[in-house]
Amino acid sequence: MRVFLLVGVWLWSLALAFPRIGVHQGFTRLVFDLPSKEVQHTLSQENGLLVLILKGVKAAPMDQVVNSSEVASVQTLPEGEGVRVVVRLKGTVEATVRRYSDPERLVVDLSLKKEASTPAKALPDPPRSRPPKPPKPVVLLDPGHGGMDPGMVGYVVEKEVVLDVALRLKRLLEKEGIEVRLTRDRDMHLSPDKREDLSRRAALADSSQVNLFISIHVNATPTRTAQGVEVFYFGQAQDARVLAQVIRENGGGELGQRLTQEARTVAERILFDIVAQANQRYSQRLAETLGRKLSQTTGSPFRGTFPGDFFVLRYAKVPAVLVEIGFGDHPVEGRRLADPAYREKVAQGLFSGILTFLANGAYAR
Repeated sequence: MRVFLLVGVWLWSLALAFPRIGVHQGFTRLVFDLPSKEVQHTLSQENGLLVLILKGVKAAPMDQVVNSSEVASVQTLPEGEGVRVVVRLKGTVEATVRRYSDPERLVVDLSLKKEASTPAKALPDPPRSRPPKPPKPVVLLDPGHGGMDPGMVGYVVEKEVVLDVALRLKRLLEKEGIEVRLTRDRDMHLSPDKREDLSRRAALADSSQVNLFISIHVNATPTRTAQGVEVFYFGQAQDARVLAQVIRENGGGELGQRLTQEARTVAERILFDIVAQANQRYSQRLAETLGRKLSQTTGSPFRGTFPGDFFVLRYAKVPAVLVEIGFGDHPVEGRRLADPAYREKVAQGLFSGILTFLANGAYAR
């Protein structure tokens, strides 16, 4: 079964930001991320309002205009030891409620009821129409560097390897019915200015357009002795080695240091933003899944997942990672990355990781 039948589309408002709202053809979906299985809920509907009470949850007040075919607005208010969610409906709306675990969440689908009509004379039943297909996930792939920026140069040139891997991965995902977009599909830069180039890539990771953002890179180290897979999610770099790598990917030198500091300012805000914290946790889960699957498929060691102040990840509102598929300056791994057959294995590993992440219900529409 195609993966998109198992999952829906991620919206950036996560976790205790109640609720995540998805507007789709034929229905509107509200997703409430819950802190535990002990949270209780009650639902009532009358006079054009749907009222959901959740006990054991804290959430900030919110009043959001939705203006879908089914919903006019959603309001969240504190109530005792929980919250009250008031949904202003349009027309006669039917609510379907489902509860999921790992992570714990409540999903409410709202769809318009079809008006019953009495025909003037008996007519044969119309042929049954198939239910609408769930929307396809959209994955944004970012082959790092390109054009005037070659990236690392060792046994391979980074910009060439990552573009080849991204195109191979795109073909694999599209065969599974997953829509794929690329920040670049040829040897090009998005801007001769590095800051602008990274900003344009980051801007494409918009939660209204895509569901996952994966930036693909080739690693390097001054000692030329390291090999293996590393995957990064957005956050403050915790050690000097990672910080040096972040600066290099952010443009290197004085520019890389400046862009890293800009990204670090954004990373510091995460500490005070529960929405961003939730997206960071999902990004970390995506990083772990990709890293393990890539290592299993290629045989390259999995060196771990790390937070990093990557400029290209700073404003992503969907699960977003930067994956280093190997060390291009290692005498063994670098030569492997030059082999098209090995690059196909890399694409297969990333493909397996993406499917696993999507299929385990890590995000919901």
